[in-house]
Amino acid sequence: MTVGYARPDVADMVLRVFERAVHPELFDTICEQSIAVGCNSAKLRLSGHGHILEFRTRRGVITEVATSKHAPLPINMRMIDRRLIGYRTHMIDTMGIRYHCSYQLEAVPLDVYLQLHREMECDARTATLATVIPGSSPCSPDCISMLKCDVLPEGLVVHAFHTFPDNAAVLRTQTLFELL
Repeated sequence: MTVGYARPDVADMVLRVFERAVHPELFDTICEQSIAVGCNSAKLRLSGHGHILEFRTRRGVITEVATSKHAPLPINMRMIDRRLIGYRTHMIDTMGIRYHCSYQLEAVPLDVYLQLHREMECDARTATLATVIPGSSPCSPDCISMLKCDVLPEGLVVHAFHTFPDNAAVLRTQTLFELL
């Protein structure tokens, strides 16, 4: 039996950040990668709905999840729960880690979206992690999700991009995990 992935409506997207690890069984993980960040580590996952970033140090774990508001995620130790609309930033210092995230959800005219989509298809070839999910119909462009990472001496920067063809929208997030 094959598993089909469907991108949620962009209006249902949320950002949830936890001061703990979140069970991977709660996500429809399509691909994942681990990255060493000095003595620390990061696990990056792409799902049909968005992404999961887990940054782990000896002192604790911070997990960022961009997903549908309908995803069955825990409430325990949740630090941020925000709809992904417009442009916002969040910064939290905890467990010797500075978590800083900014995101922008942009709906554009269809011709502009199709140009962005073509550019993202090329960029996905060199991304740290990327996946393509079939669109909602045979005529619809595919949904692209990709993560680009920069390992820093004291942390990690992750640039995430997710396309929503049915809404002609692109979600961009930039997340910094910095050791204090």
